[in-house]
Amino acid sequence: MISPDIMTMPAAGQDFYGKTAGEMITDPAVDAEGNVTGTFHYVEGYTGFNSTKKAEQEGYFFPFHLAKSGSKMTFKKNGETSKEGIDWEADNVFRVTEGDTFTILVDDEEVITLKFDKAVFEPKA
Repeated sequence: MISPDIMTMPAAGQDFYGKTAGEMITDPAVDAEGNVTGTFHYVEGYTGFNSTKKAEQEGYFFPFHLAKSGSKMTFKKNGETSKEGIDWEADNVFRVTEGDTFTILVDDEEVITLKFDKAVFEPKA
């Protein structure tokens, strides 16, 4: 398992901007190599993730608690910077699809790369 001083998985009942972790994923885990496992549930109407882009209000979401603290964060999705130099926050959510990779940097130092090809993605109901 991943070191708890880098990242931890939230309790199922923990709220992440209007949805609970359990609404997004069941049995989440991250191993030492960054492989994410668990069962992702298709989520709809998640305005807390992005209130302005309807296309980003549904899909699969990965909630996590970043224990590695700092002042700024950068996220890279599939090698491309998606958010850069944003204020550090402990609780975060990524919108993911099967096969994605996300790299998290804190204060320009790479913390972990998460890989989602070993997780289960439930079909949209």
